[in-house]
This record gives sequence, structure tokens and C-alpha cells, in this order.
Amino acid sequence: MRKNLHYIICAWILLILIQSCKLTEVTDLKPEFKLDEGTVVTDVASADKLLAGTYYSLRDEAMANQIPLNTSLMGVNIVKSSTSPYSTNSVQPSGSGLYSGPYELIQTANFVIDKTSALQVTDPRKTQIIAEAKFLRALGHFYLLRLFGQFWDLNSKYGIEIKDKAKSPVSARAGVQTSYDFILADLDEAIANCPEYKRGVAKGYATKLAAKALKARVLLYQKDYTRAAVLAREVMAGPAVLSDDFLKMFTKDKYNSDEVILASVTFANNNNKYFENGKDYYWMSDGVFLADAYKKKLAGDKRNVIIVKNAADPADSTKWRGNGKFATPLEGSRNDTEYYLRLAETYLIYAEAETRRIGGSLTDALAALNTVRLKRGMGAVSGSSPAQLLALIRAEKELELGAESGEDWFDIVRYIKNGDITASSVKLSLTDENKLILPIPQISVDGSNQIIQQNPGY
Repeated sequence: MRKNLHYIICAWILLILIQSCKLTEVTDLKPEFKLDEGTVVTDVASADKLLAGTYYSLRDEAMANQIPLNTSLMGVNIVKSSTSPYSTNSVQPSGSGLYSGPYELIQTANFVIDKTSALQVTDPRKTQIIAEAKFLRALGHFYLLRLFGQFWDLNSKYGIEIKDKAKSPVSARAGVQTSYDFILADLDEAIANCPEYKRGVAKGYATKLAAKALKARVLLYQKDYTRAAVLAREVMAGPAVLSDDFLKMFTKDKYNSDEVILASVTFANNNNKYFENGKDYYWMSDGVFLADAYKKKLAGDKRNVIIVKNAADPADSTKWRGNGKFATPLEGSRNDTEYYLRLAETYLIYAEAETRRIGGSLTDALAALNTVRLKRGMGAVSGSSPAQLLALIRAEKELELGAESGEDWFDIVRYIKNGDITASSVKLSLTDENKLILPIPQISVDGSNQIIQQNPGY
């Protein structure tokens, strides 16, 4: 089978090549590893190996660790033992990791697309490889749009710099609508041509179902609620299923869970380098932990099993409590997986989209919400108005997805911009709505000769 240990090994063969591309100046996308481009991809087999290397970015430091960590810190459910500008929503334009990481994924995906498209073969796997790479490219661009772009305003000029070729020169930021159009076009090709989702295997690869789930999320952000609801409903129909054991999904099943739609296939490497492979030890030590307010929210919910007491002194309730979602490293390593897409989120995407869309059924939205709650051993809730239902949905997403991948932060941003909540009521440090998105790293602005515009307020 293609998606087996052979490709994990292939990913590590390309590790040195991929790691050398950690750009701080993302406007220069020429691969630094000086490959002979005429011989790197000579057939479908070599294209598949290069694609395996591209998947490495899903478990690399930026995508699997820093983006989920720092977006969670920007919200209210995760805190850190040391001071962080993300926690205080005061990030300055001096950093680059959250910006360059997705562009690394995009760069390597573009390399696969360009070289595989040039192959003169009839093997149907060629089309799948390109579709998988376009899914990864869409994922990278979407991460950038919601981190650095005014994604809530389709008329805004503050979208992202789109990279559609591996050697594309620096270009001005596209508008938000154009950015969405590019992302959705890639996802449409992924839906059409990616392999099918399968149960009982590692969920570390792009599939038609993953493309549909990601597109439903993108459409929700774009406020295309009708299409988001329709697509989420398709994902809910299977073959992925909600897990019967919430804690076991994180501590044992991990990326093999049939609730998981896409995750990083994380494994112990030869040197056990914590910074190279998935969520690092910081998620599993006393560096990052659940906020007191979040523990209170979990107190009356059966998902409170993710609250882990300090192993050094479990009897003392005043001591640090960790995040049980990432308290069981993989295969004896110090690393854990990153969950990019889970089916539970898609149920809640449907619930929100159905509530917000014109003519939507509040009954159907509530049923989707309660399906998740009942699966987690909780009782059904009720709401009779859109406002009540939207509040219930956001609260449920916090319980389900909090302290995981930062989705709870982006819900805060969307709800603020939709007028459902006020910034200061959620977090006192949210005094400037310009800070709902991050600054473009100054090195990229300056290196582009000001072609790349900085975000307002920075």
C-alpha cells in the first residue's frame, strides 16, 4: 500500500532538503537545496516520494507546533509559564515563524505540482499526486489568510501573497475575495481527484473527505453559510465516524482514529529531536497548560478527562495541571500529533452554518450540536433563537476543540466580526481589533521593497 511505512521513510530521506527551506524571507522561494530540477521527478514513483516529503510540513515545527500553540495563547483557554506577546495580544512585526511555515508547505507543494504536471505519463496516480499537493497548498494559504489577512471582509485588500508557482517572484497581497477564490479552486480539484478516505488507516494524507471538510471550514469563514452547510452535511454522512471514547482518541488512537480526518503522522525519529516532529515536549510538560477559566468550563463536562494533574504531586490540586490531549507521546518519543481536521468540528461547522444561513433550520442545527454532546456523554441542550444557538455552538466548540489547534481563537475573531460578542468581553487585552490578525514580518515587508503591505495598526 502506498501510504505505509515506506513513505514515512521517504519523508525522512527528504528531511534535510525540506528543513533547508525554512525561509524567513518568504518572497524568495527558490529552493535552497539546489536540486537538479530535470532529474528530481522523472516518473510517478519519484513524484510520490517528493509528495511524501511535502507531507513532512504537517508535522514540522511551524504547522504542527507553533501555529496551534500561539493561536491558542491568543485566545483564552491556554496559558504559558513564561510571558508571551501572543498571550497579551501584542505581537510585533519582528517574528517570522508563523508566516514562513505555511509558505514552506506551499513552496514544497508547488514544487510537486510543477514537476508532476510536466510528466508525460498516463498513470492515474499522477492526477492524485497533483490533487493532494493542491490540497496542501490550499491548507497553507488558508492558514496564512486567517492569521495575517482580514478574512472576514471580502472587500478588503488585505488578503495574502498567493504563490501558485515554485519560483514565483514577489507580488502584492491579493484581496481577500481573490485569496478565497484561489484556495477554493485548489480544494475543488482535491475533492475531484484525491484518494478516498479509508477507515482503519493512518489519517495523515489528503483525501476527498479531508478536502470537503476543509472547504466547509473555509466557506464558514467566508460567510458562505449555505454552501458550508451543504458540504459539512456531506462530510457528516461518512465514512468518518465520531469516536466513542474521547480520551482514547488522543491517548491511544491518535491519527488512526476514524473520527480524525487529517492529522500529522508523527513518529519517533532517530535523534528524538523534539523540534522536528509534531507537537513538542512543551505541550506535555509544565510549559503550556490549561487556563483556570477553561478548567472551570470543563468541570461540569465529561471531556474534563483531558485535565491532567502534575505527575510529581497528583494529590495537590493547586499544582499545575496539564493538557491530556497531548500527554501521551507517540512511540516513546517526546512528540505528539497535530489534528488538522476532526469530524466533530464538521458537525459544529454545520450547526453554525445552518443557524446563520438565510432560511436555515434551527432544529437541524441543534440536532447536529447535540449529536456531538451525546457522543461525549453529555445531555442535550436547547435554544430557541439564532443568538442562543450561536452561543451554545461556540461554547461547545471550546469544550470539544479547545487547547488543541487554535480553532477556539478563530471562533472568537469570527464572532467578534459577526457582531455576536465584543472583544473586551472575551479578553481584556483585546482592546485593538487590528490585533485580531498578526503583523506581516517586517523582513518580508522590507525585503519586498514595500510591495507587500503591512497590516493596519502595525
